[in-house]
Amino acid sequence: MAGVNLRDVTKKYGRTEAVKGISFDIADGEMLVILGPSGCGKTSTLRMIAGLETVSSGTISFDGRPVTTVPPARRNVAMAFENYGLYEHWTVFDNIAYPLRLRGLADGGIRRKVTAVAEQLQITDVLRARPAGLSGGMRQRIGLARALVRDPSVFLLDEPMSHVDADLRNDLRAEIKRIHLEVGSTMIVVTHDQLDALTMADRILVMDDGRIEQLDTPTVVYDTPATTFVAGFIGEPPMNLVSAERSDGGDTLTLDGGGRFGPPPTLLDAVPTGANVTVGFRPHRVRLEPAAVAAASGDLRLDATVYMVEPLGDRTLVTVRCGDTRMKVDLPGSPGFTVDQPVRLTVDQADVHVFDPAGRRIDPASARRAAAA
Repeated sequence: MAGVNLRDVTKKYGRTEAVKGISFDIADGEMLVILGPSGCGKTSTLRMIAGLETVSSGTISFDGRPVTTVPPARRNVAMAFENYGLYEHWTVFDNIAYPLRLRGLADGGIRRKVTAVAEQLQITDVLRARPAGLSGGMRQRIGLARALVRDPSVFLLDEPMSHVDADLRNDLRAEIKRIHLEVGSTMIVVTHDQLDALTMADRILVMDDGRIEQLDTPTVVYDTPATTFVAGFIGEPPMNLVSAERSDGGDTLTLDGGGRFGPPPTLLDAVPTGANVTVGFRPHRVRLEPAAVAAASGDLRLDATVYMVEPLGDRTLVTVRCGDTRMKVDLPGSPGFTVDQPVRLTVDQADVHVFDPAGRRIDPASARRAAAA
C-alpha cells in the first residue's frame, strides 16, 4: 500500500492543457474516486499516476518517494482499463495469471491466487473460456481480476463499470468496495457516474476543464457543493439553481421569476448590492403546496406552475416552471399535483445555498467570521 501525492501537476497535449496544475493527497489505503464529465482531465490524471503518460510539469510521489519519471513497471501499480486490454486468444485463466508469470511465481501459487480472485469476482465458471465470446460485464470483471491478482501498492480503475448493465453495476460497486475493505490497497477510481462516486468513495475529487472543483467526502460534496458545477453535477435530480439579485438596501435576494429568499444577515452582507448570484436547493428539500392554500412559512418562497408530474412508485418527481426557469421537486408518495396547477415552493434557510458571481459557494460560517473580524 502507498499514499499518493500530486503537486502542481500539469498535462499538455500540444497546445491543449488537459490538466491544469492540480495538487492533492491520497492517504495510504484510501479509495479516492475522480469524478467528472468527458474531457475534464480525470483519465489523463490517472494515467500520469500510472506512469503511462508523461507529466508536463509538477511532481508525483508515492509515500514521499518521487515517481514522476519512474517507469510504470517499477511503480507497483495495477490498472484496469475501460476497454479491458485482454488477450483474446488466451483463456480467462491465462489472462489473469499473466502478471504473476511475469514475476516468476510457481504454478501452484499462480493457481491459488487466480482461483481466489476469480471466486471473489464470481468468474470461476469462465476460467477456461476465451474473452471474445463473453459479455461486456464479464470481460470487465476479468480486467479487474488481472489487476487485483498482482497485490499492487496502488490500484487504478479507469471507468471499471462502463460496459456493465444496471443490475450488474450495482453488484459490482458493492464488490469493488468490499474488495477494497478486505485488501486495504490504495485505490483510485475514475468515473463519470456520480452513483459510483457517492456509493464507493472515501473521498470524491470532482474535476472540470482540467481543474479540481472540490475534494471531500461524499456527504460533504452532496450536502455542501463548493461550486455551481458540483451542485449541478451531483444529485439525481441535481440541485435546482436559480439566478438572483440583491436589491438596493434590501434584506432579501430577489429570484428570477419573482420569488424571494431571506439569507442570514452575515451571508447577505457578503453579497454586494446589485450583484447577480445563484441560489441553489436540493429537490427533496422543497415543500410544495397548491397556491390557493399555501402558507407563508419558509425562508425561500417562489410561486410557480406545475409543468410535469412523474410518478416513481414510492415518490413523485414534479417539474415546476417559473418564468423561463424550470425546477425539480422530489416528493414522497403520490401528492396529487396536476399539470398547469398553480403552486408555491418553500425552502428553509438552512437548506438553501448561495453562490457568488464566479459560481463559488458563499460559506455562512466564513461570512460570520469575516463579519466578526
